[in-house]
Amino acid sequence: MKIREVEALAVSIPLPQPVADAVRRITHRDHLIVKIRTDEGLEGLGFALGYDGTRAMLALIDEIYRPILLGANPVDTEHLWAEMYRQSIQAGRRGAALRAISAIDIALWDLRGKAAGLPVMELLGVHRRRMRCYATGGYYRAGQSVEELVREVSATAEMGFTAVKLKVGALSAAEDARRVGAVRKALGEEFDILLDANGGWKSAPEAIAAMERLEEFRPYWIEEPVRADNLTAMARIAEKIRTPVATGELEATRWAFAELVERRAASILQPDATVCGGVSEWLKIACMAAAFDIPVAPHYHWDVHTQLCAALPNAIFIEYFPAASGVKMFDSLLKEPMKVRDGWIEPRTAPGFGVELDEAAVARYRLA
Repeated sequence: MKIREVEALAVSIPLPQPVADAVRRITHRDHLIVKIRTDEGLEGLGFALGYDGTRAMLALIDEIYRPILLGANPVDTEHLWAEMYRQSIQAGRRGAALRAISAIDIALWDLRGKAAGLPVMELLGVHRRRMRCYATGGYYRAGQSVEELVREVSATAEMGFTAVKLKVGALSAAEDARRVGAVRKALGEEFDILLDANGGWKSAPEAIAAMERLEEFRPYWIEEPVRADNLTAMARIAEKIRTPVATGELEATRWAFAELVERRAASILQPDATVCGGVSEWLKIACMAAAFDIPVAPHYHWDVHTQLCAALPNAIFIEYFPAASGVKMFDSLLKEPMKVRDGWIEPRTAPGFGVELDEAAVARYRLA
């Protein structure tokens, strides 16, 4: 079996209403989509979260990655990953380069599953077939009152979720505490509240001081308290506060995650297979974490992560964006989006990742 065609395109999906986290205003979701076709008529589908660098990913595929892939055996995922990384190392060891590699690698694993007639989780070995989700919400929304935030989050509890993630870091510690405290009061002591600062606090002292206010409400974790690159500050925060630090959604490669572990900068790792280097690299990261009994809670794309977490003993959560949040828009491109039942999700059982695109929707949102 050989690769005969590599198609890549970008989509940009507008949000119904803009939202914000601690560092940016979000008006749309961009994604890279990759289709890899073989001489035996199989097609693998991959995708990656793009932000504003999606066109750069297309250029990388055109200029560097497609020539490596054409004519290759698609099951040679380790060789192809290493060659793509080596040939693009001066173009970018992180960011757009690794996101493009991620989408390609996901497509190759999708092909492997389809060739074997098995879902990816069964290629890897299944540990569980049902996983707990947390609902991501609590974004900063223009004009939203604390009471309206409570109603938004309470709706996720009514759907069966037992954990929710809220944004912090854009307001003063006192204002964030008012928001988080109101949610804690409404949902009760048994509900898990996860906090995400998106790197919004500017220093370790600022983050530590803010967490002194917020720890009263027993957060499950604090995600990216400071800029992801500042491991010294992250490690200092992790040492000083009671709440576990989670990070990794912006990290790529096993080497970056190894440094997080070595420097004790996080207690929970959040690799995103569409960002860190695809399935091949995600598995290395997750298995390294398992060797140290470090929990893994991947960021975003449950269409991929449910399959991967099904094979892992140390996976603790799947991130899920309820449709009402109006934030995770990739489902707009799918024929059959995955559903959560009572706060739990089950992986698809079709070969590969089982993701089918609605091609009319893809055409509607495709970037020129």
